[in-house]
Amino acid sequence: MLTATSPQISPREAKKESDRRKLARAKFLYFCKYTDGRFEDALHMTLIADKLEQVARFLQTSGKEGIGRLMILMPPRHGKSEMASRKFPAWLLGRLPDSRIIMASYGADLASKNSRAVRDLLESTKYQALFGGLSSKNEPVELSSDSRSVAAWDLAQPHRGGVVAAGVGGGITGLGADLLILDDLFKNREEAESESRRDLVDDWYKSSALTRLEKEYAAVILFFTHWHPDDLVGRLMKQMIENEQADQWDIVMMPSLSRDDCYAKDAEDQQKKMREGVYLPITDPIGRPLNESPLWPNRFGRDWLLSKEANIGLYEFAALYQQMPYLREGGSFKREYFTIVDRVPQDVTLSKFTWYWDKAASVGRGDYSAGVLMAMGSDGMIYVLHAVRGKLSPHDRDNLMISEARASIRQWQPTALKVYHQKDPAAAGKESAQSTNLKLAQAGLSGAFEPVTGDKEDRAGPWQSSLQGGGVRLLRAAWNEPYIDEHLSFPKGKNDDWVDCSSSCHFKVRVVMMKEAKSYQG
Repeated sequence: MLTATSPQISPREAKKESDRRKLARAKFLYFCKYTDGRFEDALHMTLIADKLEQVARFLQTSGKEGIGRLMILMPPRHGKSEMASRKFPAWLLGRLPDSRIIMASYGADLASKNSRAVRDLLESTKYQALFGGLSSKNEPVELSSDSRSVAAWDLAQPHRGGVVAAGVGGGITGLGADLLILDDLFKNREEAESESRRDLVDDWYKSSALTRLEKEYAAVILFFTHWHPDDLVGRLMKQMIENEQADQWDIVMMPSLSRDDCYAKDAEDQQKKMREGVYLPITDPIGRPLNESPLWPNRFGRDWLLSKEANIGLYEFAALYQQMPYLREGGSFKREYFTIVDRVPQDVTLSKFTWYWDKAASVGRGDYSAGVLMAMGSDGMIYVLHAVRGKLSPHDRDNLMISEARASIRQWQPTALKVYHQKDPAAAGKESAQSTNLKLAQAGLSGAFEPVTGDKEDRAGPWQSSLQGGGVRLLRAAWNEPYIDEHLSFPKGKNDDWVDCSSSCHFKVRVVMMKEAKSYQG
């Protein structure tokens, strides 16, 4: 609607503006674009907008259609708070101005900040052109003149809608809601790692937040960074699987990089992971190929994300950016088992130098080839001298095995060095192993391959025992932290290549040596 003070525009421009406003009132994504000139459209934004529209549909139809429980798991700084906690409440109030909304975050300050953003948007000229006094609505959506607190405010009569902001643990007793928006209920890793804090969030959700829903068809939106498999998200997933009467959530999980380990093989595999507190979609929600495509390439490209992974470590990256948290200690290995030394003591002599390699089973999937160099010390310790891994073609992998073995000979000058590598059970595995052995021999190196059978956890048992018993030393190097991280996540973590070849290498160095010693004594 044009006012007397509006600049003169052509009928064509007026029609274009009218169409834009009509779209913005009807479609949430267009509302974001209309009210925010800096809003950047992206595939994941389109998906989020569609899901939020279905939440609005659920409220509009009294639960007959749409989504009543929506859980969206995505990386930080990808627009979740901007869309769900700031723009969506404003759009919903424009369409359903009698809606009561409770917005909650880990702290009252953040919740109030989001509430202020919604309130400011309602007072903006563009919003008023859509739903307020500058629009053609007979009952414009505007703020009540006597209810403008950041933490709680209402719409002007005749509407009954409004917003209340609260932090976890904050009092919302006596208040009712048609919509509950929960945006990151844990402030940081420290809170998520605390069992008492996880219990507090869970108790607050059940006893305070959930009981504020006024109607059977009230809705809940949960936008989360999935820090821990036992956080609120993880617990709600387990309830879904274990009790069909529990709330059944529509879950959207969007990892920052599309990797093959981010997706479930089938529904059975998906449910198994949910029982462990992790949700894996069967296909990528926005149709990305499984080649580490970034979620928001215009903002966070593949190289940036890989650099972030290298800098913050596998454990943090898996939770923050991939939404695939695992326990810091997967059950077999604990951080205190690992002792790092700057050098091998001068009075210690090393023997039984052994490289062991776990060759990637499928190069196309981007699996790692991983190798570990160990030796036995005259002090009875196993020394892990080097560890390496990479996503390599067979040609590059074999060249790496040769170059690393030669570098080890130059550095340590062992009297003997053996290079072992695993053979896949298929016929092609034998051909690959024979080819690798031939290349090692041509390079003047002693190589051997062997099939690896049995359960990975069983094979890791003796290796875990040596670590726990204090019988292992790691030589200080850049590979230490990712190597330890992989062990801590085993057997639930993304990768287990280093664990697997370390287990086999340990067997060759210690167990075989012990057998040789017994044979000699006999």
